[in-house]
Amino acid sequence: MNLIHKNFRKFCLRLHLWLGLLSGIVVFIVCITGCLYAFKDEINDATQPWRFVSPKPSPLLMPEEILKVANNHTGKNTPTAITYGETTDAVFVDYMDFKTTSYTVFINPYTGKVIHSVCKEPGETDFFSFILKGHRTLWIPGKAGKLMIGYSVVIFVITLITGLVLWYPRKWNKKTALRNFTLKINSPFARLNYDLHNVLGGYAAIVLFVLSATGLVWSFNWFSKATYYITSGGKELKPYVLPQSDTLHIEAGKASLNVLFKKLKEESPNAATFYFALPQKKEEVIRVSVVHERGSYYKTDNLFFDQYTLAPLQGSGAYAGKYTEASLADKLRRMNLEIHDGRILGIFGKIIVFVCALIGASLPVTGFIIWFKKKRNHSLHLRKS
Repeated sequence: MNLIHKNFRKFCLRLHLWLGLLSGIVVFIVCITGCLYAFKDEINDATQPWRFVSPKPSPLLMPEEILKVANNHTGKNTPTAITYGETTDAVFVDYMDFKTTSYTVFINPYTGKVIHSVCKEPGETDFFSFILKGHRTLWIPGKAGKLMIGYSVVIFVITLITGLVLWYPRKWNKKTALRNFTLKINSPFARLNYDLHNVLGGYAAIVLFVLSATGLVWSFNWFSKATYYITSGGKELKPYVLPQSDTLHIEAGKASLNVLFKKLKEESPNAATFYFALPQKKEEVIRVSVVHERGSYYKTDNLFFDQYTLAPLQGSGAYAGKYTEASLADKLRRMNLEIHDGRILGIFGKIIVFVCALIGASLPVTGFIIWFKKKRNHSLHLRKS
């Protein structure tokens, strides 16, 4: 039995080593970009004061008035979205266009004054968009980068499992507990590097496993469907499909966005955000996201309305409809992003994700150093003998 256990640990050690070397560079990039992206919202809020206004007792300007201001400012008449936040938030209007200049105009919702506008040329990106692209695709166009990340994360999960097997001591006692849970800061470099890999890896393993599993939902369709099948008790994941407006009413013209905003505001007076994706084609709908908790993705009602009659329409998929009416499996799917970036636990969760992602980025580095030093020492030993 001891021989079987010994051989199994040896097998895990070799698997851990070679799979770690194989996926190390990609894992490092994914983890370090995840670190940099963790506090994107907080950093943007701190560095972009135009996102905020001083609240006033006067009523908010209606969407159609805000859109007129934004259209006059940009010289465009095809806004793609308008977003209302809380009482201290500026309203912002988006003009997204992948062929020409895109704009985002921030407007004081009490006075109608343009506070700031951001314009981007096709292909232009900001810091966090660049980081997110690296996190998702390694900055490689097409599907190649996404697949490289997906398979590397699968390999990383196996290295985490084999790492836990190697980390778990054969006998639990005070000595092994201290070795596996304590960093010896004053140790020689080789020992400190080993502890950074072994101890910190042990602490972060479970969180890294969760981050990997939630990330794989976007990497592989089969994994996404399998996860939903298990969490739903055997149901199939429906695709996210938007309904269409009834073009028979096209002659009546587009319905009033003010009426829809007022209606939704009355239904959800405590909502943190109202996001309106505006139709660009005659058959498209008005897509509205009513966010009930600031910064939340899963506590969101994703609603659809006919652009001519404002009749409520039914979409399909886990993200469609009100979150309170969603099934458990749909709620878990909506939570996937918030679990992945830690915001499900607020700022505390983001700190955990940041620290564990940083540890994840260090594991390929410290692991490579351990392997390299052993290889070099082995070579030196052979030369002497």
